[in-house]
Amino acid sequence: MEHFNLTKKLHTDVLEEKYGPVHSEVVRHDDEVREAHLIDAQGISRTYAITFFTFDRSNEELCTIDDEIRQGGLIGKVFRDHGYEIRKNVIEVFLIDLPDAIKSKMKTDSAQAKVRLAEFYAKKLGETPIIYGVVSEIYSPDFRPAEINEVDKQQENPTTIALDAAGISKEEIWERLGRNNDFSDLADKVETARVEGASITATLVQQVENYVSRK
Repeated sequence: MEHFNLTKKLHTDVLEEKYGPVHSEVVRHDDEVREAHLIDAQGISRTYAITFFTFDRSNEELCTIDDEIRQGGLIGKVFRDHGYEIRKNVIEVFLIDLPDAIKSKMKTDSAQAKVRLAEFYAKKLGETPIIYGVVSEIYSPDFRPAEINEVDKQQENPTTIALDAAGISKEEIWERLGRNNDFSDLADKVETARVEGASITATLVQQVENYVSRK
C-alpha cells in the first residue's frame, strides 16, 4: 500500500526514484495559480499539479522563491535549496476524470486519476511556518493507481483555517505533521474542524475539478 510522505522527502524525490530525472513544464504561473506537468526523461507527465497560492507577497524572500519556481524550478526543491523544511497537510484524496489533453500528456487510456490535495507548509529553523499554497497533485495512473486506499484516508485533515478556528494553531499543525500526523489527543477538536470546515474542503475540491474540466 502506498505511503505518502508528509515530511522531508519530496514528491519529486519519489518520482525520480521510479522514473529518473524529472523537470517542470510550466503551463501557467501568475499571482493566483501555478499549473505544471512533472515530466520524466521520456517526455511523459507523471504528475499534473495545480497550486492555488496563499502566501504573503509582502515577504521578499518568498517572492524570490516564487520567481525561481515561476522560471521552472520544482517547488519542493527550490524551498529546500533556500533552507526550508517541507511538510504537507493533506486535505482530501479523491478521483478525478481525466480530459483527453492530460491523458495524452500522461500517455494513458485511464478515464480517471488519483488526486491528493494538500496545504504546502514550509518552515525555517526558528521561524513561523508558512503555507505557500494549496497543491493538487494529479498522478499518472502508471505512478499511482486511480484508487483510494486506507492510508490516503487516514492522512486526511481539515484545512488550517478550520483547525485554527477549532483551537489548533498553525505551529501545532506543523508539529503534529512532523509526528506522523498524530492528532490523536486532539480528536475532538479535529472532528469539530472537520465538520465546521467541510464546506471549505468541498469548495477546494470543486475548484480543482472545475479547473481540470476546462483542459
